[in-house]
Amino acid sequence: MSGVYVSDIPAGDVREADDVIAGAPGIGPGLTCRWPSGRAPLGFVLFCHGLGSNGREYAALAHHWARHGYLVIQPTFSDAIGRVARAEPALGLDPDADLSRWWQMTDIRSRMHEILHAPERWLDRAAVAGRVMDSLDSVFEVTSGRPDRPVRGAIAGHSFGAYTAQLLAGAEIDLPDGQARRFRDDRFAAAMLLSGQGRDQQGLRDGSWDRMDGPVLTVTGTLDRGAKGGDWHWKSEPYDLAPAGDKYLAVLDEADHYLGGFADNGVQPQVPAQQAALRQLTLAFLDAHVRNIPAARRWLASVDTAIGPCRLAFSSK
Repeated sequence: MSGVYVSDIPAGDVREADDVIAGAPGIGPGLTCRWPSGRAPLGFVLFCHGLGSNGREYAALAHHWARHGYLVIQPTFSDAIGRVARAEPALGLDPDADLSRWWQMTDIRSRMHEILHAPERWLDRAAVAGRVMDSLDSVFEVTSGRPDRPVRGAIAGHSFGAYTAQLLAGAEIDLPDGQARRFRDDRFAAAMLLSGQGRDQQGLRDGSWDRMDGPVLTVTGTLDRGAKGGDWHWKSEPYDLAPAGDKYLAVLDEADHYLGGFADNGVQPQVPAQQAALRQLTLAFLDAHVRNIPAARRWLASVDTAIGPCRLAFSSK
């Protein structure tokens, strides 16, 4: 069992803002940002939400990173259920209502599944992430203030967001026209894939990860399932099939697609031990590969079969 990861940055207060740089071309309805109060961020995370979610979600995880020194930037993509409801009134959804249980509505679930597998949505997400990075100076300026020196950052995401993160980290996909495309953005120093995707979905196939050579943390759970039924072995493929070098895989025992529960809204099961393990893994990875903290690397090297009461299988290469 590994000990609790303790960052060199003590937990502090967090500031938060919505609609950051709203109106900027190609950004969408604006960004949700969380950052440490009273001190300059030492790194940033661009976090991409899952299908149907939005930039306001994943608050507990985002606050954890922000409390320990990171500016967390969260776009709301066009597949957010509220945006889909507004763009497609024929679906009969009130875009201002609580739509957090959209997946229980058969017709809506079918439409969202179509969106997940629509190449134009994959391309749009990658483009939005690129535009956010183009506007990074403006984001810093209206949130924490421009840093005195350059800071490094990571691309991260859950589910459909993990797919987006894979693209920006260098995974290659095939588009329906037969063209192979890469979207790697070297402005990211590292990537975190929370319940990502393996081969034979959304253009991913053998060879997709051959040039994903930067630091990557992949996290899944033994009860995690993909949109087409793939299990945790399938979700581990971004680790298994990527080249060695600062790659990590954590498979949380008995964790489902939500890895302990991202939202405190009664929809997702809440498993505190899994949540704590995820917070420690992701923060240690950020500290190790965004801020280059040797103690964080040593902690990652110490992880074996458990983090506190959370059992897991952990690998690195």
